[in-house]
Amino acid sequence: MSDTLRTGTEQLLLSAAIDRSVSEMDFSILTGKDVYFDPQYLKGVSDEGYIISTIRQRLLAEGVFLKSARDEATYIVEARAGAIGTNRQDVLIGVPQTSLPASAFTPGVPSVIPEIPLAKKTHQKGVAKLAVFAYNQVTGQAVWQSGADPVTADARDTWLFGTGPFQRGSIYSGASFAGQRVAWWKNSELNSPRLPFDVEPVDVAQTFPEDPDAIPPGPPPSFGKKDKPEKVTQATFTPGVPPSQPQPGRVPPLLPPTSTAPTPTSGFGSSTFSISGSQDAKGSSGGNAAAGAAGMMIFRSSATKPTTP
Repeated sequence: MSDTLRTGTEQLLLSAAIDRSVSEMDFSILTGKDVYFDPQYLKGVSDEGYIISTIRQRLLAEGVFLKSARDEATYIVEARAGAIGTNRQDVLIGVPQTSLPASAFTPGVPSVIPEIPLAKKTHQKGVAKLAVFAYNQVTGQAVWQSGADPVTADARDTWLFGTGPFQRGSIYSGASFAGQRVAWWKNSELNSPRLPFDVEPVDVAQTFPEDPDAIPPGPPPSFGKKDKPEKVTQATFTPGVPPSQPQPGRVPPLLPPTSTAPTPTSGFGSSTFSISGSQDAKGSSGGNAAAGAAGMMIFRSSATKPTTP
C-alpha cells in the first residue's frame, strides 16, 4: 500500500532501471571534449528530470566538459527513451476475491468474499530503454551511439499461508521477510551490473579529483556567431525622361492651347506649345514628343489662321 500517488517500489524500479541503463553507456570517446547535452527528445517521458540528471552525471564522470549553451560546444549529445514503465504479474493459489450477486445482498451477509490465499506471488518489473548518440555539429558527422537495449529491475513478493511478504529483487540489497533482512540469502546478481568497461556505475559513490590546471576547450571558431546583416541602402529612382518632358503614361488634359497653333488642322509640328495644366513639350513630326518618351498630345486648334509664320 502507498500513501503517495506512486508507490516507493514503483519509483525504485524505474530509477534502478534508468541507473543501470545509463551505467552501461560508454562515453569515453568524448573524454576531454566540449559537449552540449540536448534533452529535448526526453520531454514528457516519465521521470524525465531523473533521466537527464543521470546522463549529465555520467558525462561528467567520463571527463567531459559540459557546456550550458549549444553554440559553445563542438559536440552534441542527444538522448531519447523507447520505454520507461512498470509491469506486474500476480500468481495466486487459493480462493480469489469474489463479488456476490445482487440477489444475495441481505443484512448481515457480506457482498464480497475476501481473497483466501494459500500461496501468492507478485513480480514487478521496471523497464528502461534509453538510447544516446553524439555528433560533431560543425561537420555534421556522427561520432558515437550507445545502442538501445531494454534494461529491467525487478521486485518479487511472496506470501505463504497468509504470511509475508518475502521480498527479493534487484532493487533490494538482499532478501527480507516481513520487512526484516534475511542475512543468509544470497544477493541478487542484478544488484551489481557487470559493465563492459572499467567505470563505476552512476549509483555507486565515487570521488572525482578536480584538476586546477585543466583548460576546457573553447567554442568552435566562427561557429554560432551570426553574421550581422549588411545595412540596406534605400533604392533611388532616376527617371529616364527629364521632368521637363512628358512622363510615360501621363496624358495632358484636352484643353485648347493658350498660344497660337501652327495650323488649323490637327497634327504635330516643330513649334513649342503651352497648354494650361500640363508641361511644355516640343513637338516632333512623326508623333514622338521626345527621344525615349511615350507621351503623346492630341488637340485641335480653335484658330483659323496662324499668327506666326
